[in-house]
Amino acid sequence: MSTRDNILDAAEEIFVSSGFSGSSMKSIAEKATVAKSLIYHYFASKRELWDEVIHRRISNASLPDRMIELVSSILSDGLDVVRKKKDHTTYFEFLKDNPQFVRMLAWLNAEQSLWICPPPEVRTEVINKLKELQEKGVFRDDIDARMFVVCFMSICEVWFMSRSRIAAWFGEDMNEDEMSEKYIDAVGKILLDGMAGSK
Repeated sequence: MSTRDNILDAAEEIFVSSGFSGSSMKSIAEKATVAKSLIYHYFASKRELWDEVIHRRISNASLPDRMIELVSSILSDGLDVVRKKKDHTTYFEFLKDNPQFVRMLAWLNAEQSLWICPPPEVRTEVINKLKELQEKGVFRDDIDARMFVVCFMSICEVWFMSRSRIAAWFGEDMNEDEMSEKYIDAVGKILLDGMAGSK
């Protein structure tokens, strides 16, 4: 493992347990067993280190490409095909497979100090494809295309930050994995049907 990757691994562990504000370069250096000055050789600031931790996890999962593929497949195959193949669960599955990312999102929400933004080119491509779906009548055109993304991301994120509490509300009828499956199925039906246009 490279020194840079070792620092990123240590930083992620510290950020997950303490958030951005509660973490220090000193604690990260100690976790990585390197001199603090060495961290600054690779990363100019704690914010840059945080951004790279997030970027690495998203990139390793190919999330931006998968999101573009999802919207492209709706354009080429239609909404019903995507729904049947459950391709719309891309972000949900990413969150399920990356609990560290979910913890970092929770810290961001609590701290309100910095945000995670997609690369501008990814955001632009996804929004443009959504607008094209609206123009073709696949998605309704009376909603800002950006709101489709915001709604779906928010619903997925809330589930993974709150599912234990929500599952407890249902008692012992279902375990969390069963509830996750039912939840994303319901989200797909409610949201995708709500987004659908005249075609």
